Amino acid sequence: MILFAGDPHGSYEHLYPIVKSQQNVALVILGDLQLTTPHDLDKLAQYCDIWFIHGNHDSKTVAAFDALWGSEWKTRNLHGKVADIQGVKIAGLGGVFRGHIWMPPNRPMFFDPIHYCQYMPQEKIWRGGLPLRHRTSIFPSDVETLETQKADILITHEAPRPHPQGFAVINQLAKKMGVRKIFHGHHHDNFDYSSINRNKHCEMFNIGFRSLADINGNYLIFGIDDRDKTS
Repeated sequence: MILFAGDPHGSYEHLYPIVKSQQNVALVILGDLQLTTPHDLDKLAQYCDIWFIHGNHDSKTVAAFDALWGSEWKTRNLHGKVADIQGVKIAGLGGVFRGHIWMPPNRPMFFDPIHYCQYMPQEKIWRGGLPLRHRTSIFPSDVETLETQKADILITHEAPRPHPQGFAVINQLAKKMGVRKIFHGHHHDNFDYSSINRNKHCEMFNIGFRSLADINGNYLIFGIDDRDKTS
């Protein structure tokens, strides 16, 4: 059983009742894990096989970054690759578009991290490369790496079109890869693609804030982001 989890933002308790009650669960987290240590993943992994992509919140602090890239969990990041998970080929595109790098459909400012670092003041170099913030920025090279590969499902943090904040470049990538389904996080409102999916070869699903869905897009948990939006 493959399940897709929307942005946890540092809280994982809502997942335990389901992953404990099911056998052979592969849990795919769609970004914004927002950890401070790897402990939450280590604990959750006792009950399921965890995979993920990163979101913009995963480079907001050094602790959040190190919890993923500074631990063994970095091998479970699907960004830029295709993995066979329970017989399903799942590809990942983590991170977000940022105008200083690339904001489609506009022309990209930089093609890849090396290109960016060549023009970046040395005082902004962090750990020998990109600034912390841009460790979760999408470069054209990230898309280029994926578009020659094939997959059944594409998971992204950013949304495809026709989401109001979506990007057509994700739809184009999915078409090149031959995927049949796109699952994305980032937007907490669980945008409803159902009327669109009826007429499309590639179905799309927005798994919102602390939500959980199966491989057919059926919700097991429908999370509501009731956090104070002004804080």
